[in-house]
Amino acid sequence: MKKICQVFAFILIAAVVQQNAIAQAPKKIPADKQRALQWKPEKGQYYFSHSFVFDYQNKGDKTSGKLKIYLDPVTGAMCFKKESSFGEGGKAFDFVIGFPDGKFIYCGTDDNGKKIRINELVKALKPDAEAKAEQKENFTTYCIPTGNKRVDFGLPSEEYDITYATSDNKDKVWLTQTPFSVYPLYGMEFAEQAVNLPVTFDYMHLLTGNQLVTELNSKDLMLKLVSLEKDPFLAVTKGYQEVKLD
Repeated sequence: MKKICQVFAFILIAAVVQQNAIAQAPKKIPADKQRALQWKPEKGQYYFSHSFVFDYQNKGDKTSGKLKIYLDPVTGAMCFKKESSFGEGGKAFDFVIGFPDGKFIYCGTDDNGKKIRINELVKALKPDAEAKAEQKENFTTYCIPTGNKRVDFGLPSEEYDITYATSDNKDKVWLTQTPFSVYPLYGMEFAEQAVNLPVTFDYMHLLTGNQLVTELNSKDLMLKLVSLEKDPFLAVTKGYQEVKLD
């Protein structure tokens, strides 16, 4: 009897520890030592120490693959490379760098073979008080927690049912709390420069800057975060001549 009670107590303690791990705010992801040497925006040099990768399957157009996004966990800046992010969905851009404040830097080649750089500010990434209130109301109305929780790559995650005002569809989504803003990813939907990711992340109206979709199961799309790890990449904008937009 005593042994059974000890086992039960151990299970209870383990459950409490796991629940506390989920409830706690996510810890910051430390950048590696190279960042101090390589992160030099004043010289057009941006160092990304990590990357996160999604597996996706678009049921509508019958495509599937992986989507990789490079991350600077210190600022929340993200880099999207042609080879691993947007492919032919990004005109002739080699890479795009996005920042939580709405700034985007596009580097690529124009029709004449000239290396160009375009800067854009996406104002939607800095929602005002009214937009934040609407965002909060939408989340409360359409995202219903199922009670299921887990930890994804050290980040607390929770499952929700997403309902819609215009249809009877119901999606399953897992959201994790991140120690950095994910708006550079969601903001791609609002950028004027047409860079199309293979998966739509149109969640600015619904989620805050620290809520990342880690898994989605809907009628048309399956999405799952499969890695978040050290994966250094240096993006150099020097050598790309800035082009002013009208």
